[in-house]
Amino acid sequence: MTAFTIIGAGAVGAIVGVHLARAGHRVCFVEANRPHVEAVRAHGLRLLGATDALIRPEILLPDEVQGPLGQVLLAVKARHTLEALAPLAPMLSPDGYVVSLQNGLEEYRIAALLGAGRTIGGFLTFGGHWRAPGEVVYGGPGTFRVGEIDGTIRPRTLALRDALMAVQPVEATANIFGFLWGKLALLAIYFATALTDSDVTALYAEPRWRTLFGRLAGEVAAVAAAKGVAIEPFDGFDARVFGPDAPHDPAGAERAWAGQMRYWSRHAGNRTGIWRDLAQHRRRTEVEQLLGEVVVIADSIGCPVPRLRCLVGQIREIEDGHRGQAAHNLAELDQPT
Repeated sequence: MTAFTIIGAGAVGAIVGVHLARAGHRVCFVEANRPHVEAVRAHGLRLLGATDALIRPEILLPDEVQGPLGQVLLAVKARHTLEALAPLAPMLSPDGYVVSLQNGLEEYRIAALLGAGRTIGGFLTFGGHWRAPGEVVYGGPGTFRVGEIDGTIRPRTLALRDALMAVQPVEATANIFGFLWGKLALLAIYFATALTDSDVTALYAEPRWRTLFGRLAGEVAAVAAAKGVAIEPFDGFDARVFGPDAPHDPAGAERAWAGQMRYWSRHAGNRTGIWRDLAQHRRRTEVEQLLGEVVVIADSIGCPVPRLRCLVGQIREIEDGHRGQAAHNLAELDQPT
């Protein structure tokens, strides 16, 4: 069995950690939210939803951690990557590594801090959310991949894959960035749905909004293509059908939307974590680190992304309290200036 340090005991960290612990792996959480830490220490960490389980793991505040650290799973929001990881980096053992279980392209930021040889990429689409101190809701399984950022598959990659099978079926991939860029395309759609107060599936049912969402995904796909990344499909969703070089393929687009409808039908709730951040928690999203980063890359290579740029601006205005969540935001996004 393997010993894992999981930085972040929120939704993804808790879902992964509970399943690993139940399979007999040693799990220690590092979590900055003191009430969450105190609740877990007092009552355990409870997973609800698709899996109902209670574990009593070791959980530490960041300043309580002592090295060496071997296998580290990073499960914090992208905006907190360096804040969470930098103080612990000197504690990483010589043969240790960090696996990003985050959205976006945080692998590049981790590699800049630790070195590419100590960085492994992770891609996942299983859902969940933090409900209360000591409690996390697991929405159900999705796709799970791990991969070295240099495209190789090493013995450690396969060992990591085997351990993570405790969570759900997982595969090692030689194209982790193909999956990460594919998810960025889907996240552009999810951010757009969060501009409204409607269910994702209700918006998908409207042909006008499906067309708009496809154009957003296509802008991300165009940047990925310009960077030489081969986007990978997952969960029935294939962003390549919306890309600039894709042939006119209405059937392919319909398959992508059907895949998304199947995905959402398997999970509790019809709203994204982005929507919950804006509407319920009133906190900032990861838009700057995710779509904002795509816009920066697009600008650096001269790739036009007018709808992505507009979407990032709209989300910022909602975060700042200058815009509400309503359907007219999508109409504005459909005609970017």
